[in-house]
Amino acid sequence: MIRHLVLSASLAIAGSAAAAPSFNCAKAATPVEKSICGNSVLANQDAAIAQQYKAVRGALDAEAAKALNADQKYFLSVRDNAYAEPYSQTTPFKALSDTMRYRLEFLKAINPKPAPGFVGKWKNIEGEIEITQNAHGELLVAANSAQPYNGRWVCDLSGKAVESGDTLTVTYQDGAPWTLTLTRRGAVLVARETPPAGAKEEGFGPPFCGMNGSFYGDWFAVR
Repeated sequence: MIRHLVLSASLAIAGSAAAAPSFNCAKAATPVEKSICGNSVLANQDAAIAQQYKAVRGALDAEAAKALNADQKYFLSVRDNAYAEPYSQTTPFKALSDTMRYRLEFLKAINPKPAPGFVGKWKNIEGEIEITQNAHGELLVAANSAQPYNGRWVCDLSGKAVESGDTLTVTYQDGAPWTLTLTRRGAVLVARETPPAGAKEEGFGPPFCGMNGSFYGDWFAVR
């Protein structure tokens, strides 16, 4: 009986041990890396993100995998910023842990083999684009994005889309008629913005975004 209890306790301790982070802790150089290596909760989160990222990337087509790689690099910079500049009354640990938790949820939600067409939700580190179809067969787009973590800029655009082949076009109705084009490329939706013909370049970007904001980038189908 005693031997059984000792064995059970040993297994419990082993099961609670921190997973190895995705990098070599002996070479940890930045404050974020040192914090992850020194905390079992953060180490487990980092390991889970790395494992999920690898699994999803391996299931994506080549273009989508390349896009996810860029999105992951972006995430790492956001993660580091969250640790360096936590919100008021938030500790660096909580800011870092929350940021990594959101990232893992996003990676788990990615659908590497989405059905043809546009209908559904598409996400990246900056936000979400939802495309629905009404009773008349028209495609409707609702897009929202923000600078990750600090929200220093926000984009918001919705409207009826005009479909042409593998591309949807949404025209802004409440100001200069900028357009948002969404092009299906395998497992990603590629977003680009275009100013109206003859418009003067003022450096502010599309009117449906705050200063320096944009929907530009690759968006991943999510379940």
